Amino acid sequence: MKGWRVVGIALSVMLLFGCAGTASKLNHVQLGMTRDQVVGAIGSPSSTSEMEDVTYLKYQLCSDWIFTDRYFVRLTNGKVDAFGRVGDFNLGY
Repeated sequence: MKGWRVVGIALSVMLLFGCAGTASKLNHVQLGMTRDQVVGAIGSPSSTSEMEDVTYLKYQLCSDWIFTDRYFVRLTNGKVDAFGRVGDFNLGY
């Protein structure tokens, strides 16, 4: 019985701290920001991709208590020109 209690506590801690980055952080992003400003405002991205003068910063942020959604910040020529949840703009990413 004591083992189940430890497992329950561990799961509770994981749920509370597993979503340290919340989607509300995206409210700090503004058009025209640089990559360094974005990272300073919402943290390091989960992954990045680049092609020519376009960079995508990809984030997995908590949208509610448990679940995460994928978000992106697109920089063209080093400045933010789009951001939001993946699929919001029907751009194929």
